[in-house]
Amino acid sequence: MKILITGGTSATALKLLKAFKDHQVILADYGDVPSFSSSAYTLISLGVRNDDTLAHTLLNNCLDQSVDAILPIQNFEIEAVVKSEVLFNEFNIDLLLPKREYLDDYFKLNSEISIDFVVFEHGEVTFSTGENELIIAQGRERNLSGAYYFNSTELSLITI
Repeated sequence: MKILITGGTSATALKLLKAFKDHQVILADYGDVPSFSSSAYTLISLGVRNDDTLAHTLLNNCLDQSVDAILPIQNFEIEAVVKSEVLFNEFNIDLLLPKREYLDDYFKLNSEISIDFVVFEHGEVTFSTGENELIIAQGRERNLSGAYYFNSTELSLITI
């Protein structure tokens, strides 16, 4: 699977790479980014940030790069992308985010509740730095997708 992760020049995006080691990863960020590729990822620019066209910009880059899924981690992108879920789905691009009805439960600005994190794809754990049956059950019940910090009882969407 080919995955685009935003916030590509951040330490958080680099940390998430280990969750997708078996996938082709494109790290993307706004503005000037170093021209760099490695065996683990490719780094691209999303151009100049324009809050009025965030979802459109991300969709165009997903299409240009032929990605299968997008994991937006910039705070300012989350709501715009979730609101455009139908559009992304029309092009067979999975959003690695919770569904709109659950977004407020997990989208907590500047909230790193743990060093442990888990990645869900359609309710299934694809990567986790720790074991927690309650968290796994919650992810399955809500058919979660995305990357989350977790502690013993709580999940928080990973954002920067």
